[in-house]
Amino acid sequence: MDFETFIEGPLLWVVFSILIIALILRFFFFLFSIFKSKKNQNEATHLNRKFILSTIGRFLFPLHKAIIRKPVYTILRCLFHLGLILVPIGLYGHITMWEASSLELSWPALPDALADAMTVLFIILSLLFLLRRIVLPEIRRRSSAFDYIFILVCLLPFLSGYFLAHGTLDAIPFFVDHMLSIHILSSCLMIVTAAFLFLRSRLDSKNCTGCAACELNCPTGALEFIDKGNRRLFYYSHYQCISCGECINTCPEDAAELRHETGLTDFFRVLKKQEVRAVELNVCRRCGALFAPVPQVEKIAAAISEDYIHFCDRCKKTNAADTFRRMLPGSKG
Repeated sequence: MDFETFIEGPLLWVVFSILIIALILRFFFFLFSIFKSKKNQNEATHLNRKFILSTIGRFLFPLHKAIIRKPVYTILRCLFHLGLILVPIGLYGHITMWEASSLELSWPALPDALADAMTVLFIILSLLFLLRRIVLPEIRRRSSAFDYIFILVCLLPFLSGYFLAHGTLDAIPFFVDHMLSIHILSSCLMIVTAAFLFLRSRLDSKNCTGCAACELNCPTGALEFIDKGNRRLFYYSHYQCISCGECINTCPEDAAELRHETGLTDFFRVLKKQEVRAVELNVCRRCGALFAPVPQVEKIAAAISEDYIHFCDRCKKTNAADTFRRMLPGSKG
């Protein structure tokens, strides 16, 4: 068996098998996490069917709340993911491959003109997102190496597929002989990456003040915080997350974001939540009690010079009562 025969046959079937098994496991892990989530258990003493069914619905058909905060970017990102799914499934050349296989599967294909238009749009969006991460300083600061690699991994199968279908690079002998192999290998890489890929919520440490607005508004309890000692710790469960963008919409500091990440270790992390943020808690200057996060108090202090912002809620009330008593007629204070 030569190399071309191997990648067009056994390799493709192995890759598709990995994808199918991974999708089944991911959906099972998602259901298990939702059933075990504190959000669900707090709704009622028994399993809350309405909560579970609505969560599954939002998982399968997400209504992206981030569109309120970033409408243009969110729409472009949705178009990117739509093309990423529909074009590989709807291309006539891909469908004929399944028809010729032992499974003999078939479904309606996208019209050629529409498939070409969606492919070109996907390539343009990929280059736009890549350029955005390179040019914009704030986006570049938040980006990891994987953010760039992921875009390239998605771009190469579409680029090579378009060149292969239209003979764009037929003038170069190397691409005439190897473009199909490049397309298949890059597609295999994209499929395996997708099998272990998660779109996760992240809290930018530079902007996040630890206010917990994201946790309070998370519909599935994927984000939660626990105050331990003098620190507030934020934990995240990627299997409970439905990537709805509610954290982005509600974050007052533009600190929440959704980012692609992948990893075998994370794939099998079902029960244990991952720590994604830690902030120090402020100490009340009057009684020494711990209360609001330090970054939040410091931000308020930059706008308000009053000392009472450094008091806990109880001491603020006590201080206000003392001030009121001193203002009463006949008071000696």
